[in-house]
Order: sequence, then structure tokens, then C-alpha cells
Amino acid sequence: MKKIVFVNNNMKVGGVQKSLYNLLWALDAHGGYDVTLLLFSKTGAYLEALPKGIHVVECGGPFRYLGKSQGEYKHSRKDYLLRGCLAAIARLFGRRTAIRLMRLTQPRLEGRYDCAVSFLHNGRRKAFYGGAQDYVLHCVDAHRKVAFLHGDYGRCGAHHPANDRMMARFDTVAACSDGCRQAFVTALPQLAERCVTVRNCHRYDEIARLAAEDPPVYSADAAHAVLVARLTHEKGVDRAIAAVAEANNRGVAVHLHVVGDGPLRESLQQQAAQLGVADAVHFYGEQTNPYRYVQPADFLLVSSYHEAAPMVIDEALSLGVPVLTTATTSAKEMVTARHGGWVCENTLSALTDALVQVASDPVGLAAIKAALVGPWDNREALAQLERAFI
Repeated sequence: MKKIVFVNNNMKVGGVQKSLYNLLWALDAHGGYDVTLLLFSKTGAYLEALPKGIHVVECGGPFRYLGKSQGEYKHSRKDYLLRGCLAAIARLFGRRTAIRLMRLTQPRLEGRYDCAVSFLHNGRRKAFYGGAQDYVLHCVDAHRKVAFLHGDYGRCGAHHPANDRMMARFDTVAACSDGCRQAFVTALPQLAERCVTVRNCHRYDEIARLAAEDPPVYSADAAHAVLVARLTHEKGVDRAIAAVAEANNRGVAVHLHVVGDGPLRESLQQQAAQLGVADAVHFYGEQTNPYRYVQPADFLLVSSYHEAAPMVIDEALSLGVPVLTTATTSAKEMVTARHGGWVCENTLSALTDALVQVASDPVGLAAIKAALVGPWDNREALAQLERAFI
């Protein structure tokens, strides 16, 4: 039985953590691996629902400061000051300088593993963030070392010399989609042979179960789009609302159901009111079960300016809900290549035209829905993962 260790900052609600949570469930169901999860901070909502077969350990030493925010240390003066100093060093001199100082007193992980996996890639040069790659390279004894990549390497701020050199030290770089792999290879063509695609895993049975729990009933006099995202600028929710307003102005009745919260919620609600579609744009806030809102929708709307490989697309398709998305890194491979919906140009005008076309074509919607049949499983993703482990 192969011994695998995954290293991450924490298990709080977030895209990387959810991807890891799903992968650990898939590996536990698959069997054949002795899996350890090392966290810089043993915290987060996903931690409570991990499979019992996963060994969860928390790292001691200064790397623990990468698992919590500054505010989470406000009750410990010593930790608050130490973390603040390290974050200041990162801002002034770069993250690598802070990490080198932390490594001076960071204990190594006991034992030897067949494979050590950094599940969180490093970010911008002066951001006090990441550290999983550093820990795997310097603090873990393993035959093989793998770095996961969850974004567009050239656009997410990760592509700079310090990170590039670190990526070159891994045996394998596992990108979450073909699009993300291509973006990485474009940035670092010399590492093309080491970079592979390992798609996200999902708990499809759990998604279906949750979707059936008390779903809302949407009105029959309009097309219903659902948008599931954190309400931040890059998600483009403002232009989704603008597109809905224009569709209704053109005589195509569309309602938008927004599941998620974030710093822009109040301004987005004001925008909907100003555009006269407050009754057609519904805000539900952050939900522990977003799938109950996805299941009865006519289609999922993804209006992002940039995305890597959003898991909500696979989740919606598995529920038989088509997807309309702007063209981002992995949009075509996740949607049109699987005959699951539509990809439009990444502009407001293109999004508006596509929304009008999709919402006014119930026959086309029904045809795509009818084609979205299973089985939906993790076999391909697990096969890709196993190849990365070898």
C-alpha cells in the first residue's frame, strides 16, 4: 500500500480546499493508499466531514502561520506579532525571504512517503501565502514530489523567477484542466513533459442527494439562470445583472438566482435596483447547500472575467443543468467539448446576446438537458492522479 501525504494550509471553505476534500473522499473510496493530510492549521468546515480513513496531522513550527489569517491570532499577542513580522518581511523583501527564516526552526515531517503532494501553489512574490510547495520540498522525505496547480499560472500572479525555480524541482506538476496545463506550458515550456492534467474529483452521489433537499420552485413565466460564486470583481456578477436587465428590456423574461456572498453584495443589489430588475435578481447569500438552487434552474450562468476550472460547472452538468459561460481558461473543454452548453466571448455584449438566445430557446435547452446523462464518476480523474503518483 503506497503512502501518500497531501500538504495544504487549512480546510476552510474555498475552491482549493473543496477540491482536496473531494479528492480525499475519492481516494478513500478507491482504496489502496495510506493517506496522510498535513495542514498548517487544523481548521475549517471541510475538516469535520473528511473520511475516517484519512490521517490528519497539524504541523508545528512557524509554517503554522500560513494556515491562519492575521485576525485569527488576535487573542495570542506572541503569535499575532510573529505572524505580523513575517508578513511584513514578505511584503518588503518577498515571500522567499520570509520562508527561509521560517525554515530555520521548522521541524521535518516524520516518516518516509512514496509520494508527497503540495496541493496549494504559491502566489504573488510578496504575498504571505502558500508555503505548501516549500514544505514538501524541504520538510518531507518522499520518493516522488508533486505540485498541484489550480489556476492559470501566467495570470494568477504565480509566474515569477522564484516560483518558476521551485516548480522545476518537482517531479510532476498536476494542472486541474487541459487549459490550465496549456497556460503553464506556455509560461514554462521547458517543463512541458512534467506537467500533466489531473481533473477535479466530485462527490456526485452527495451532490444529487443535496440537490433533492427542499429545492425552491421557480416561476414558469421566465427562464431561470443560477449563478454560484463569491461576490468579487473577477466573477463578473455585475455584468450578469446588466445582461439580465437588457434581456428583460428586449422582452425575454429572465430571472437570475445568485448563490454566494462577498464584499460586492450590497453594490450588486443596488445595481439590480437601479436597472429595474430587483424583482428578477434574487440574492440568497452563502449556502451550505447550493445544489438545491441549481437543480431547478434552466441553466447555470458563469460570467467570470477569468477562471481556471470552476467545479460548479461539473456539478451543474451532473445534475442535468446546462451551462452558459464566458470564455475562460477551461471553458471550452468543460462545456462545449462535452456538449453541455454554450461558451460566449468574454464581453458584456457577447454575454447579453448569448443570454437572450439561450433564454428564448426552450427547445435548445431541453435538447442539451436530455443529452446530459451519466454516468458521472471520478474514474478518469483518479486514473490521471495515479499516473502523477508513479
